[in-house]
Amino acid sequence: MKTRLKKVTCFLGMSICLAGCGVSGSVSNDVEAEELSVTLNSEWREDQDDEEAEYQALLDSGEYNEENIYVKLDPYDASPLSALLLFQTDEAMKVDISVAGKDEESTIKNSFNEYTTAHSIPVLGLYADTENEVTVTLTNETGDSVEKKVTIKTGTLPKSIASIDVKEADTQKMEIGDSELNFAVPSTKRPYAFDANGDVRWYSTRYNSHIFQELNNGNLLFLTKEANDANTYNVLLETDYLGKIYNRYDFSSSSASNDTGTSEGEMTVIHHDGIELPSGNFLLTVNDGSNYIEDTMIEVNRETGGIEKTIDLKDLLPESFYEDYDSTSREDGKVDWFHQNSVDYDEADNSIIISGRHQDTVMKIDYATNEIKWIMGDSSGWPESYQKYFLDGDVKASGGQHAAIILPDQDDDAATTDVLFYDNNISVTRGDEDTSEKYSEARQVRINEEEMTIEEIWNFGEELGEEYFTKIIGSARYLSATGNRLVNFGYRDEGKTSSIMEVTEDGETVFNVDLTDFPTSAWSYRAERFSLYNENWEYQLN
Repeated sequence: MKTRLKKVTCFLGMSICLAGCGVSGSVSNDVEAEELSVTLNSEWREDQDDEEAEYQALLDSGEYNEENIYVKLDPYDASPLSALLLFQTDEAMKVDISVAGKDEESTIKNSFNEYTTAHSIPVLGLYADTENEVTVTLTNETGDSVEKKVTIKTGTLPKSIASIDVKEADTQKMEIGDSELNFAVPSTKRPYAFDANGDVRWYSTRYNSHIFQELNNGNLLFLTKEANDANTYNVLLETDYLGKIYNRYDFSSSSASNDTGTSEGEMTVIHHDGIELPSGNFLLTVNDGSNYIEDTMIEVNRETGGIEKTIDLKDLLPESFYEDYDSTSREDGKVDWFHQNSVDYDEADNSIIISGRHQDTVMKIDYATNEIKWIMGDSSGWPESYQKYFLDGDVKASGGQHAAIILPDQDDDAATTDVLFYDNNISVTRGDEDTSEKYSEARQVRINEEEMTIEEIWNFGEELGEEYFTKIIGSARYLSATGNRLVNFGYRDEGKTSSIMEVTEDGETVFNVDLTDFPTSAWSYRAERFSLYNENWEYQLN
């Protein structure tokens, strides 16, 4: 099924040219841009179904039992450090598995609590280029157990994965469970995950750009290409850590652009973020095909691929912001006046919080009405009609910030909302000039939406100084079990180093790692702490 953005109109009040339309000079009329379309693609399904039919036939053959477990390495040709175990037992058993690590903290474990006689067990978290020892514990309904050992040999890591240098890892204070890893979400090339020792325990063969999110069902929202050697990131997958695909959405490439500002190099349609809404639909930041880029969001129906809602920020913000924008420039003539780099949903009031790098602004929007609820940033240069939205408080204006997210309740006060974000601290349009480019930091602010006030609650990074200043990219994540924060200084040394730190509430660094020697632009755009076996994911061999 193919759907289109019904009408994308840009209002041009200066001498610019719509790419590919041949329009030049002063344009005063509305110009309809090329339409962005989405197709729910099912062409992949037949091949995957054939693979699973083969695995099901092996499972049903009766040849494999607890003494002779069938092992299929990388069962979906996308996750080389994973495997699928297939076997039957005479009586109903539940299964526990353990992938032996270099120490207890790096041993990956999971329990499959269904009692059954037919077992299709996903194994995640293998080491590369290793004969991995996997312990399979079988327990019947009366509590009797037996252990079996399986050895799984893996291949070497691809060269595109970074060198990982762990400087510090206090595993007693870190938030690591039975299968939690540090995920480096790249701007391009392969995503990968490593443990507290710096050993890679998961990676995908599918290239990825920016969007790597866990969904409520434990699957992943994953932006990729039609093939790794393709030029455009325009394929959105619902997949899992084993590499199985559940849905695929193909986006037309006519509205693709890139972050370099040139007409060459890799392009993307969905550029920086994508989230799951309570309905299950996806809210995505996209380029709409006009000369203005990275200023539009669309809601895509998860079941049909249909575009159900469009938010064009040009309809919400002052015309002068995009018509007269000159804080940054691009060789391709596109106008990247807002540069939306994140979106998060607030279920408390059906609203979204977005970050606009090039306006040095974080703002909250009512999702039902598209009305602005509040704005965080420097109010200078904004028209009088917008001043009522600005939060009041002695808080430094952010600069070029990224990854603004809503935290779980921090103070038992329904009137307040805590927001964590990564402040690159580079004044693009109206950031803090006095501190600009002197440091970058993770910041937590508390907003009282009834009183329209803001105060800063927590920060980390200023003490690191210019050595950890990052003019682009970066993230900060809240680790709910400990209250620690995972901070990603993604663009150090002009993009040659990404540094990831886990920091306690008191500002103590308990994990510190440098990523280097990665391909151009394959830095860590965001760092995440995810569990390979999250509590919502249940693998089924269909």
